[in-house]
Order: sequence, then structure tokens, then C-alpha cells
Amino acid sequence: MKRNQKDRYKTPQGTVVMMIIFIVLLIALWGSVYLTMIARGATY
Repeated sequence: MKRNQKDRYKTPQGTVVMMIIFIVLLIALWGSVYLTMIARGATY
């Protein structure tokens, strides 16, 4: 019997969640740095 394609290559859900959390955290940290620089007037 042939297996379903989704059964063979199932995405690990924990890895996907961790990657999303990591990317959101990275964007939030860089956004904080960017806003701090704008508040201090360090734009060129």
C-alpha cells in the first residue's frame, strides 16, 4: 500500500512554533532599537 505524501513528510509543529516566536522576537528587538535611535535623533 502506498502511503500518503503528508504522512511521510509531516512538518514538526514544535519547530515551526519556535521559528515563528524567534522571528517575532527578532523583529520586536530590532524595532525597539530603531525607535530608540529615532527618538535620540541618530538618523542620517
